[in-house]
Amino acid sequence: MRAWLLMSAMFMGTISATQQNATLGDFTKSPTEHIINQIEDPFVVQSVKGVISRQTSGPSEPLQNVLFEIQGPDADREIRRATTDENGRFKIGHVPAGKYRFKATLNGFQSVMGTITVSAKASKNNQIKVAMPVGV
Repeated sequence: MRAWLLMSAMFMGTISATQQNATLGDFTKSPTEHIINQIEDPFVVQSVKGVISRQTSGPSEPLQNVLFEIQGPDADREIRRATTDENGRFKIGHVPAGKYRFKATLNGFQSVMGTITVSAKASKNNQIKVAMPVGV
């Protein structure tokens, strides 16, 4: 059985418009982006891969073409990117161990930000799973 790290937007804080400029840094901003949800607990994974879906009260609906970006490790400002496929899956290969900030963005949806710790000690089955709320 796969272990999933599930963070739903229902349990996130929201970043105000005045906080966005400082928080966004070098991340891409969607033309319709007005709300950014912050995931408080970090994902701890061996590799940067996962699934992004639409937040619903029913079954999960994968989201295609979500821009998933990471910045790091730690104070390094390098941005790495991936886009989700038709099943909502993404993968960024060859990511060294360390702490990264991430942002998931798609026009028409609230963006989601948080942190990822890449560690060889994490379970191989841990993946990033993000549910994005509709709305800008």
